[in-house]
Amino acid sequence: MIGILLITHGELGKSLVKCAAYILGNKLQFIDSFVIENDYDQENIYKEISKKINLLDQGDGVLILTDIFGATPCNIITKIITPGKVHAIAGVNLPMLIRSISYQNESLNILIDRAIEGAQDGIIQIQSNQSC
Repeated sequence: MIGILLITHGELGKSLVKCAAYILGNKLQFIDSFVIENDYDQENIYKEISKKINLLDQGDGVLILTDIFGATPCNIITKIITPGKVHAIAGVNLPMLIRSISYQNESLNILIDRAIEGAQDGIIQIQSNQSC
């Protein structure tokens, strides 16, 4: 099973995990979040993230989901990505997280593809009188 770690600004990651647990009926395994604070200590933050990755990794790797490409959380994880073991996607939203959870038992490559599809498929302009 692939671990999932959300690394975001503020409480966004924690809130997304809580929403996913509500939607999926608390069936979450090997999922955690990490908050990037404005006054983070760079040396300490890598240690803390590495600890979380080690706890989440069950041998199949870890997928990191972050909020904004180019922002601090994204810049931090570029130093943590390890091909075949730790991969990352920016632009996390709830549909991406739900899809990621649904494909945790697949390979990292399949999980990444499905997570991105979930994020994209979840963005829909709603028309008046449209059923959701």
